[in-house]
Amino acid sequence: MRIETVLIRVLAELERAEKLHPDWPRNPIHAGAVVAEEAGELIQAALNADEKKASRHLMMTEAVHTAAMALRFLKNFDDEER
Repeated sequence: MRIETVLIRVLAELERAEKLHPDWPRNPIHAGAVVAEEAGELIQAALNADEKKASRHLMMTEAVHTAAMALRFLKNFDDEER
C-alpha cells in the first residue's frame, strides 16, 4: 500500500475520532492508555487473522486506529504542562 493511501486513511480516522470523541484526556497516562487500547485491539486482530478466525481487513482497520490515536496523542501533547 502506498504511504499516501495509508496517511489518507489515518488522517480520516483521526478526524472521525475527534468528531465522535471531542474530549481528549489531558493526563498523559490516560492519553497513552487510549493508544495502548488500540494497539491491544491490533494485536488481537493480528492473532485472530493468523489463526484464521478473522479477516486481515480487521487487522488493517485496527492498525489505522492505532496510528490515528498515536497522532492524536502527539497532537495534544503539551511540553509546557509538566
